[in-house]
Amino acid sequence: MRLLTFNVNSQSVHKDPNCDFSNIVAGTENYLRAKFTFSDEWRDCVKVASFWRGEKEHAALINSDGTCDIPPEVLTGATFRVSVIGQKPGYRITTNKIVVRQEVSR
Repeated sequence: MRLLTFNVNSQSVHKDPNCDFSNIVAGTENYLRAKFTFSDEWRDCVKVASFWRGEKEHAALINSDGTCDIPPEVLTGATFRVSVIGQKPGYRITTNKIVVRQEVSR
């Protein structure tokens, strides 16, 4: 299993600079997971990662350890995008979307 790590600071999600995002190959299933670290604004929120392939969104609940599976539906092309939503009573926070590139075998 491979872990891709992301940092969420306020309303911005970024690839963790200490994580190697190279050589991700499209077509994997049940292999890639995401791990998120969050700034204080996200405390006590239920957190959901949105993975986008084109305009189609695939949501994954982020576990208490900050991890979730990356849905195989987004792992089929040259790129997918990631964003995060957090919510608690009377409060909702969202992030930008960032692009993750994959190699496509031909």
